[in-house]
Amino acid sequence: MLRRPPTSIELKLDDVVEYEDVRREQEANKEQNKKPYNDPPAWQQGPKTKQEIYNRIGYAPQNSMNNSKY
Repeated sequence: MLRRPPTSIELKLDDVVEYEDVRREQEANKEQNKKPYNDPPAWQQGPKTKQEIYNRIGYAPQNSMNNSKY
């Protein structure tokens, strides 16, 4: 491995100003994207109908009339 002396990095005032601007923009975007939380958790919303449960899990029950044998 080749060894060399460490490189110095200078922090300029322009860099600090740019960093502060970017940070402020990110904070503003974060505040705008925040939605108010008004919905209660799913377990507090009450019982669901069978059709809602079937749709959620992807179950499509067949009618017994359609499965009649010839």
